[in-house]
Amino acid sequence: MRNAVIGLIIGIVAGIVLGTTVIAPRLAQNVKKEIGLTVAEPPVSDDSETSTSQPVPEKAPDGPAPDRINMASGFAEGLVGHGSLAKRLERNVWRISDGALEVRFHPPGALVKDAEALDAVTSGAIDAFFTDMDVLAARDPAMTLLAGPPFGASVAGYLGWMSSGGGRERMLERLEEMKLGGVVCGIIPHAAGGWFKTPLKTAEDLKGKRIRATGIQADLYRTLGADVVDFSYAETLIAMESGLLDGAQLSAPHVDLALGAAREGWTYYVPGWRTPARVFVLVMHKDKWAGLSEVRRSQLSTACGDNIRHAIAEGEALQFNALKDIIKAGADVSPWPTEVTEAMRRTWDEMAAEKQKSSRPYSRIQKSWRQFIKGQSIWEELARPQ
Repeated sequence: MRNAVIGLIIGIVAGIVLGTTVIAPRLAQNVKKEIGLTVAEPPVSDDSETSTSQPVPEKAPDGPAPDRINMASGFAEGLVGHGSLAKRLERNVWRISDGALEVRFHPPGALVKDAEALDAVTSGAIDAFFTDMDVLAARDPAMTLLAGPPFGASVAGYLGWMSSGGGRERMLERLEEMKLGGVVCGIIPHAAGGWFKTPLKTAEDLKGKRIRATGIQADLYRTLGADVVDFSYAETLIAMESGLLDGAQLSAPHVDLALGAAREGWTYYVPGWRTPARVFVLVMHKDKWAGLSEVRRSQLSTACGDNIRHAIAEGEALQFNALKDIIKAGADVSPWPTEVTEAMRRTWDEMAAEKQKSSRPYSRIQKSWRQFIKGQSIWEELARPQ
């Protein structure tokens, strides 16, 4: 009996040592990458506006206390192209307003649990939320197109539609239904198709595969027979490392690299079939948004517009080197097999037709997009001949 007790104690101690010295640090490293503590080296840039080294002052110099908006971010500050855009918004709003308006950045979980942030905004419990459009689309399927229409949409085309082609009006209608107001506040172009543990040959290979995906991609993979999960970035990295995922759709190559998602032996399919890749929004309760002065809303819109400009430029500048580093990590970068792409396109057309029949709001957005892209695509062909 005594020997059994001693053996049990030794086993517990060994387990604690193993967990704290081997397993926990390894998982923590993946999580730290997700939250921006050990991301890849930041790009060299002469854009001094991206600097976040100086704190935002408590009040404008020689003036009254500033108007303050406490903003929950869906992403940590260090995550390039995601949280870095939210942090950049904080600094640029202060500069544009000459210190009269502050948007205070709060990392995930600081103001409210991340999963509850959207509800907290719609109830008025917190001032604002910086997130991506897929989070809104999960609540209102009609917004899936606003998150980036798939197959055939260029970033320029999407911006044209959102700015001057009817997309903005459709977005504001849907936000109003959700008791929200806000503005598009960043776009990361050209997502990759995703990571797969084994190469795909046909769409049949997707059946039964456990794949991390969100938004339109999640619906499409599910329709093609995949087992779709909505993991956070941290959960996804851990699941990829432990073999619990067969595939994962994340973001653009430079973001995936910063996350630490590159895996030796995995296939990285490019490009993503949905462009733009990630659309970020700043949302507030509709009454709080409407209660801002026209000047304050213009200042927020101006800062968000510059976020869009910066994110697109940064994404275009970093993708090629990111792909080189992904290859160095041992991943196989490959275009989608033609048969898989064709199956995805057919499936999307069927899904879109069904959604259009069953949802009037979705139909209105789809009609707006198709009317715009019909003429815009002709212009793109003339202006950019292949």
